[in-house]
Amino acid sequence: MATAGGSGTSILTDVTFESFGLVKNVLTALQENDFKFCTGIQAKAVPPLLKGQDVLGAAKTGSGKTLAFLLPAIQGMVARHIKHKDGANVLIISPTRELAIQTYDVAKLLMKNVEQTLGLVIGGGNRSNEAAKLTTGCNLVVATPGRLLDHIRNTKATHHQNQTKKM
Repeated sequence: MATAGGSGTSILTDVTFESFGLVKNVLTALQENDFKFCTGIQAKAVPPLLKGQDVLGAAKTGSGKTLAFLLPAIQGMVARHIKHKDGANVLIISPTRELAIQTYDVAKLLMKNVEQTLGLVIGGGNRSNEAAKLTTGCNLVVATPGRLLDHIRNTKATHHQNQTKKM
C-alpha cells in the first residue's frame, strides 16, 4: 500500500481505476502492475479529464500526478482509435530530462497493451534515433523543450503546415 512520505499513512482512496470505465487494455496494464485504488489526486483529476474538461491540480511528490494526467491522455488515444500513422496526438513537455524519463516510463507501462506508439525526445538522447522515431510516427511524445525545438527546426518529419478548411 502506498504511503505518504513513508509515514505509514495511506495516500490511497477507496476509488478504483476500474470505476472509470477504462478500455480493457489500459485497465489490464494497471492491474498487471498492481494498481487497483487511486490516490487522492487521481480520484479527483481523472474523471473530469476523461470528460475532456480542464483540470488544475497540485499534490505532493509521490502522490500519483503523472498517472493522473497520463491515464486520460492514453485512454483518449485508444478510444479514438489513433493509429501509428496518425503521428503525434499527445505532446508532454517536461522541464527536465529526469522528469521526462519518469513520465516516459509511466506512459510505457500504461501503453504496453495498446497499439499506439510512444517516443522520448530529450537532450543527451540519441538524436538520430529520436528523428527516426518521429519520422515513422509517435502518438505520444514526451520531450524536453530544447530538444523538441531542435527537432521542430531540423527534423524534416516535424515540418508541418497548418491546414485550414474553407467554411
